[in-house]
Amino acid sequence: MGTSSPESFLDAVYRLAATYTSRGSTTEATQLRDVADTAKEKAAAGGAGGAAVLEDLGALVKTYLESARWNIAIDLGVLVLNARKALLGEKDPSTLTAMSNLASAYWGQGRWKEAANIGHRVTDLRRRTLGDEHPQTLTSMSNLASTYSRQGQWRDAEILQVKVLEVRVKTLGRDHPSTMTSMGNLAVTYGNLGRYADEEKLERHLIELGEAKLGAMDGSVLTWKSNLAETYREQGRLESANRLHLLVFNARKDTLGIQHPLTLTSMANLASTYRQQGRWEEAEHLENCVVKTSEAVLGRDHPQTLMAVGNLASTYCRQGRLRDAAGLWTRVVALMKTVLGDHHPDTLTAMADLAVTYQRQGQLSDAETLMIQTLNGMKATLGQEHPHTLTAMANLGMIYQSQGRWEEAGDLAEQVYAGRRKILGEEHSDTALALEDLMRIARVEAADRTMQASEHPSNLILIHQ
Repeated sequence: MGTSSPESFLDAVYRLAATYTSRGSTTEATQLRDVADTAKEKAAAGGAGGAAVLEDLGALVKTYLESARWNIAIDLGVLVLNARKALLGEKDPSTLTAMSNLASAYWGQGRWKEAANIGHRVTDLRRRTLGDEHPQTLTSMSNLASTYSRQGQWRDAEILQVKVLEVRVKTLGRDHPSTMTSMGNLAVTYGNLGRYADEEKLERHLIELGEAKLGAMDGSVLTWKSNLAETYREQGRLESANRLHLLVFNARKDTLGIQHPLTLTSMANLASTYRQQGRWEEAEHLENCVVKTSEAVLGRDHPQTLMAVGNLASTYCRQGRLRDAAGLWTRVVALMKTVLGDHHPDTLTAMADLAVTYQRQGQLSDAETLMIQTLNGMKATLGQEHPHTLTAMANLGMIYQSQGRWEEAGDLAEQVYAGRRKILGEEHSDTALALEDLMRIARVEAADRTMQASEHPSNLILIHQ
């Protein structure tokens, strides 16, 4: 796009406004035209029209980011970035800010690869021009780590987050908002890596600092409370998770509105807790709301929408609505492979859920093939002892049990129990389930050996006639 002169840049703004008018997005179109008209008037009066419109439109991009209006933020962000590059060069601070804003817009839309590519470039340029410990460099590193997390590259995210946290503790102190944000990001990564004890310890410390510094209902503090609630859910502490998720959901609904992505996330988290508690109707009601709103606000192919559809499929599966669940999971897996890639953790989780649904429908061969593929992907991506890998292993073992392949099922059950005891602890409900599974297989194998022994020739009674 030719935006090297103020005139060509203003023409590009008017064309973008016309595009949004044709889409029926009159609010955005009016905002764009108003800014361009003001800049044109300044230019006619001898003012710096091009510079003024760049500043005004850059501020408008930030407004769109803050209100989660990703499409217009991207369209306008690309335009502003190209103009700043042409007028000021790639290394200018305002160009780097425009680049960072565009990466944030891609991140919000779930376009992780594009966000990562820009994030790499911004981080590299800021390191070279500002130094490793400059606040803007640290912000770029933190944003890049968040993109890694969304791509499932949690070890890469951890490396960057630890560096950022160390510098911020040293330069700003532990209770500075930026330091606390870094702490929260690292805690989430610990959870993604299955290090739940480390995650809980850091989140509890963080909430204590945040409530004292920012207040109990601050947006960041609510995010940390939501993360702690998810940690409780992963640990099987469902009542604690439910109370905290409900608190966060109500606070976000009141302050952000029901359609905000963070409110939708809270609603989805609360529904997942209801599902684990066996409260199917409440879970289904919330999940249907999340799906419909996410499709309207974010789009049908957005990763957050796909997660919402997957959650609804899980509830259908628990209710015994297997055909409905399989239909949703098939759609989710296909779209996640396209949007996120075959080896993204969310894609692998969806594949595992589809395989479990196949098993419950009696499609054991399809279930086995898909679960083996999933397990191999999780081993490569998450590691042998990650809780999700162990769950996939347990599910494959259940498929083997359905097929009467008790020896193979027993081998997997031993690995699952040992892994969960090590990672989750002896008291965790998943560890207890693994032990029950192992004992059940042992009883079946013992009964099978007893039956075989009773049929051995040395144990048969000869009947003479």
